[in-house]
Amino acid sequence: MGGTLIHACCAPDALYFIKRFREEHPGERLVCFFYDPNIHPPEEYRLRMIETLRVCREMGIEFIEGDYDPERWLLKVKGLEEEPEGGRRCLLCFDIRLEKSAGVARDLGCEAFTTTLLMSPRKDPGQLREAGERVARLFGLRFLTPDYRKGGGTQEMFRVAREKGLYLQNYCGCIYSRRGELIAFRGRRPGTREETLLLKELRLFAESWGLRVREEEFPFLNWRVLEGFIRVQERSLPSFVLPYSASLRGKVRGRVVEEGDGVLYLGRQFVRIVLLEEFRDLPLDEPRVLAEPTFLVPAGWRERLKKERIEASLRTEVFPDVSRWLLIGEPEAERLLGVPADTLQDGRGVNVMEVLRSRLPELKRGSLALVVLGAQSLGRAGQRHFEERTGRRIDQVLGFSDL
Repeated sequence: MGGTLIHACCAPDALYFIKRFREEHPGERLVCFFYDPNIHPPEEYRLRMIETLRVCREMGIEFIEGDYDPERWLLKVKGLEEEPEGGRRCLLCFDIRLEKSAGVARDLGCEAFTTTLLMSPRKDPGQLREAGERVARLFGLRFLTPDYRKGGGTQEMFRVAREKGLYLQNYCGCIYSRRGELIAFRGRRPGTREETLLLKELRLFAESWGLRVREEEFPFLNWRVLEGFIRVQERSLPSFVLPYSASLRGKVRGRVVEEGDGVLYLGRQFVRIVLLEEFRDLPLDEPRVLAEPTFLVPAGWRERLKKERIEASLRTEVFPDVSRWLLIGEPEAERLLGVPADTLQDGRGVNVMEVLRSRLPELKRGSLALVVLGAQSLGRAGQRHFEERTGRRIDQVLGFSDL
């Protein structure tokens, strides 16, 4: 059958690389092979895979996904954990991915193979050329090494990727290239890859039904808990922390000095305890200006909290971040339905894919458009940005209270 197999590492590299390669090889059969067992965590892997699949669909390129086996990859690079970026671990990683790609290329009857890793500004083209040519000799293939980075190619790649709304990762992919930063949270918290992944999955699904989509990023002030607890007599209480609560200076110990309407005040470092008859996390409907450290606790603990000495600790951070909203359907649709993309700290959220599927007839008729809103639990950030940017009010937003 002939042709060339292109190993793909991510969507931005694949988009520009395949575009340039096809221009230089018009009419040639091209197969995109996504094989990246090094990527961690799984959500990051799926996010990069889905975006690469979207690129291939738009370009009419055959797409094949390889096995995702990170455990096997970790075993193969064992002993090289402390290697610097671009060191022996990276060279072995090239071998692993290129050998698999060459095997698939041979099985498909391709005569040559290449990799979009050649586009990455984080990779050494010389190392890739050496690894690829070594693998090519083993499989009886040609390894192609076009240089599309020169002449401003890298900058053009990023420009086109942003224009297409592609996910732009900020690390190589493996766990060792992002030490100390892979913090896991339950659900889809604002600004996380889990929230982004949902939006990309929805976009891919909507486009497969021929629906129009518009995706936009927006900046917002994010917040998260790094560590914390509230205790009585050494027993930690079930609790959530109200978003934008400030950190405490060390451990705070004291007794309740005042009680308001369902709120206990500790009297030290502005600590508040909100008592909830139905214990669950609360979204912020409005941006929070006051930053008192506030714990949400089941109301059943009221009497013990009022009688006994309390110990609390809290460390949080506030930081600039980016989220997204996604408009699915006709922009001029008569009605707009908003759905939160993110979830609360307890993991509760809307099954957005189910909402999208149930509304497909209205979306296809053009009578309704769906707006999937990122960072909605933090002061309705996504909704505010959408309405300001488009000048349209969302008729109904499914709130977390609807769950």
